[in-house]
Amino acid sequence: MLSFTMLILKKRKALIMSGKSPSLLVIVAHPDDESLGAGGTIHQHVRNGIPVDVHCMTGNDERNEELKKACTVLGVRNLYLSERDDFDIDMSMVHEVVATILKSRPTIIITHSEDDYNRNHQICVQIVQQAVEWASHITIFDNAHRVERIYHMEINSLHSHPHIQVDISESYSTALRALKQHKSQISKANDFYEKLYDARTRLRGVQADVKRAEAFTISLPEHAGPFYPENSVKTLL
Repeated sequence: MLSFTMLILKKRKALIMSGKSPSLLVIVAHPDDESLGAGGTIHQHVRNGIPVDVHCMTGNDERNEELKKACTVLGVRNLYLSERDDFDIDMSMVHEVVATILKSRPTIIITHSEDDYNRNHQICVQIVQQAVEWASHITIFDNAHRVERIYHMEINSLHSHPHIQVDISESYSTALRALKQHKSQISKANDFYEKLYDARTRLRGVQADVKRAEAFTISLPEHAGPFYPENSVKTLL
């Protein structure tokens, strides 16, 4: 774990030294996932001057309007919308996500976890993983872009061994206000989602020794070779 953290810190330092501006892209299956899984983290980065874009794979007129309002509350830079049914997610969407990555050019991506019990969330992760690979393929795209890391957030299923917890104590109230913009969803099951977000961020806060936190696991892009030059290095340290 220490070596992995050191690798991340080294990459962050190299990014700063190169003069490149860091940014985040949040890719979710449904409107409200962005707030429920990473609302505090999104706003925390915006507060620190780091731009955040959001790509949502499904939506309709009502839910997309709610998503727009939520992203405005969070301070999202660009929002990439879709018009699809909640369950209409499949691997044909890889090219759409690749296009967003090439436009947004994020340092890292936040998305769902493969361990989430929601099948659409699982497929979303698979789409993102493939899209990250293809977007970095220099023989396909003249403007190829390599994402450094993928952070996997919690929605309904909790991580058993999170790699990192983000202190959202100062951003929680804004994240909650963003979540409440999803009025078509927030009142379901006796206010389940608001209660879940409250309980989960308090739990992670206790674990991180702060008031509120959001937890993530981390994965790296899977492929190395001549088509992915940024994964070839002279030394590990």
